[in-house]
Order: sequence, then structure tokens, then C-alpha cells
Amino acid sequence: MMFVLSSDITIGNFRFGGEHEVRIKRSLYSIADTAVIRIPSIAKVVTGNNTQPGVVTTGKQFSDGDPVIIKLGYDADLQTEFVGFVKRRNVDMPLTIECEGYSWLLRRNNLDIFEKSITIKDLLLKAVAGIDKNYEIKVQCTVDYTLENVYIPNARGFDIINSILQYTDGALNCCFIQPDTLWCGLVFTPYANGNDVFELGKVNYKLGYNVVKNNTLKERLTENDPAKVTYSTRLSTGDKVSQSSDVFTDFVRTHNKILTQVKDATTLTQLANEKAYKLNYSGYEGSIHAFLQPYVTPGYQAYVTDEQYPERNGSYLIEGTEVRFGMNGARRLVEIGVMAGFAK
Repeated sequence: MMFVLSSDITIGNFRFGGEHEVRIKRSLYSIADTAVIRIPSIAKVVTGNNTQPGVVTTGKQFSDGDPVIIKLGYDADLQTEFVGFVKRRNVDMPLTIECEGYSWLLRRNNLDIFEKSITIKDLLLKAVAGIDKNYEIKVQCTVDYTLENVYIPNARGFDIINSILQYTDGALNCCFIQPDTLWCGLVFTPYANGNDVFELGKVNYKLGYNVVKNNTLKERLTENDPAKVTYSTRLSTGDKVSQSSDVFTDFVRTHNKILTQVKDATTLTQLANEKAYKLNYSGYEGSIHAFLQPYVTPGYQAYVTDEQYPERNGSYLIEGTEVRFGMNGARRLVEIGVMAGFAK
């Protein structure tokens, strides 16, 4: 059976297929989903009830900020791979259109934040407030941590999210788990204990069968360099509180940091354990070159089967994807992360 690559792309009021190339990148560890579309600089356009197409300069059909929807697949089986906005256009031949996901909106709302005490979720709600009502961003926060003395003047929504990551030493993770859903929470702690925190879906990859290449899937070893994480804070009384990770008992180095905005001891411990899991993970990681289908995005769980190296078998977190679609075919590069239950 022959499968024919198909696409359906909408930019503003302009809808088309037959592009030269599309590349889409998404990651659990980046707020910004990105897409690059390359199409001919001259196009034939059918408008209204006209039967004869008119010739237009393609770049003049778009404006920065136009909404973008990219659907890709085989035959009539299309999946929505990207939703976002035009970021910039390069009028070279072919025309290159750079696009960004809903993070593009977060760069355009101006805020002044000064809170003596605020939860992570409420801070994220402030970050997405005031955005175009036609493109509202939902917030999904799996932690109820409180931050104190949060002062972010003349900020944009993007700056607020970066501040959350800075306040928590990168232990908390923020990403768009859906095009319009901003997610924040712990990733490594639930996965270390075998819990699929995202519950987006699962896919099976059998190396040598439905995988094009897997030569970048490598073993990560940390047993010679285990780390203990200690987070400290200073209370209003002047007393210092320190909490250390307790999920790994053997270590040869320490990771110490003062988290000024975090005052709760339990929160310090949970963040320290998350960082420790992140630093001490040992297992397999790397990328798999797969076909365009089955459809997966970051946050999916991949069950990898390897008959040659059965120790690789297991469920892994998909941390990132890159879709390459064009005249030379279609591939999905899948970044494999931690194995579910690695701490058990």
C-alpha cells in the first residue's frame, strides 16, 4: 500500500498545501514551540467562486502575528502538529516563515508583579492574564507551592515564567503541554516512581521495525558522580532553614543553592528531591528517528523494545520532538528521556 504525504496549512486567511519544507520543534524544557515553513515565493490563489487562479507574491499574503495551524499526515489522515503565530518572514526564495506557539502571546503582555506571598498557579494566571480573548491560555499546575517577596517589574508573561524557573533552580518545569495549555509541575519525581504525570498517550517503538534509526540512543551513567542537593532559605526572623534530598543515600558531590522566594521546608525538600532525581538519573537517553506516524508529542510515553539489547526495554518519557516534512519525505525525531520507575 502506498501512503501519500499530505498537508493542510492555514496562515491567517491563506490556506494551502504543497510546501517545500516544514520543521516543527517542541520540548518539555522550552516554553517556545517553533515551526519553520518554506513555500514558493509565487503562488496561484483561488478566491471565492473564481475558477481561474490568480498569481500572487506569497509573502504579501501574510503578516507578523497571523495565526498558524499546521496539519500533516498521510493521505486524509492528518494530525494537528502545530498551532501558533507568524513570528517573522524571510522573503528569500523560497519564502521562509518562522512561527512560534502560544509563547508568542506571552511576549506581548506587560505586567508589574509585586506580591508578598503568591502560589505558583496564581502567578502563572497573572502571566497569561490580559491576552487576546480569542487566544486564551489555560493553566495546569500540579503543585501548590507558595513563593514570597515576588518582585518582577515591567515584565512580560514570558519573564514571569522564567522567574519561576529561576526561583526554583530549574527544579520546577513549565511548558506548553497542549498548544494553549501552560503546564507547571515536577517531572522527574513522578516518573522516578513510575507515574505518568502527563497522561497524554502512549506509543510503541520496536527498534529495527517501526524505527528508521536509533543509533543515538545511549546509556547514561552517573554512579561515579552521584549528587546530593541541598536548598536553603532565610526566614523573616533571620533563621536559616536548609533541606536536603533524601532519595539517594550515596553521593560524592553536593549541589547547594539558596532559594530566596521559597520559605516552606516541605517545598524545599520536594524541590531538592526533584533536582536530585534530575542529576542522578541513569539509564538510556537520546533520540529515535521514527516515521511521521504514529503521532506523538512531548509528554507522551514511549514503550521501547530492543531485541538486541533487551535491557533497554521499558517505558520512557518523550521529552522533545522534531518533525521534518517536505519533498524528501517525513520523519519524526523523538527525544527519549527518563525511564518510568527508574528509582524503584
